[in-house]
Amino acid sequence: MTAPTQLAMLLADARLPTGGHAYSAGMEPALTSGMPRADARDLLRARARTTSQVEAGTAVLARHRVLVGAPLQAVQDAWAARTPSPAVRDASTAHARGYLRLARRLWPAADYAALPEKPCRAVVLGMIAAAAGLPAEDLVRLVIYDEAATAAAALLKLDPRDPAETTAWILDACAAAEPTVAQIAAVTDPAAVPASGAPHSEQWAQTHARLTQRLFRA
Repeated sequence: MTAPTQLAMLLADARLPTGGHAYSAGMEPALTSGMPRADARDLLRARARTTSQVEAGTAVLARHRVLVGAPLQAVQDAWAARTPSPAVRDASTAHARGYLRLARRLWPAADYAALPEKPCRAVVLGMIAAAAGLPAEDLVRLVIYDEAATAAAALLKLDPRDPAETTAWILDACAAAEPTVAQIAAVTDPAAVPASGAPHSEQWAQTHARLTQRLFRA
């Protein structure tokens, strides 16, 4: 097993302390806003073809700009323009702090001063990929998988069911995104970051942020 493969497995492992324990990848906001539980599988697949591709493209662009020594603020700006919900942006920033703690421990020589003031999770993942030698296509698959696995793990807490069932859903979501992997992996310009929106998810996140009783931040 190669080092980049091991890294991808580590970052995608929900047991990692910086993982999605406080983040449901939109699953809790969707359910609390009235989405039928029977639609959970469709939500994973839809996000893999929309918002997760924005995250993946942002991470790939950040990786590229780190490798060529270019500023990262334009990457952050491109992501923010494609992520209109303040609640989603805040959750991503909080999630990024956990990844940064891991990155500083494992790759202390990386240029963290190049990061924007409050980087999103995708920008930090891109920096980690550059520091660790993770190929762009592996990075895209990592982001798509992580989003789907996080949502599925959240669902098991919110609506317990057979984990084998949700594992099949994760694989289905990843397969749905596979035709776009090469295109996203080739992103080197902020304008080329996918801009597939999910207005319902954005609105659900805003509503969810105002709740006083919830398991997940977003």
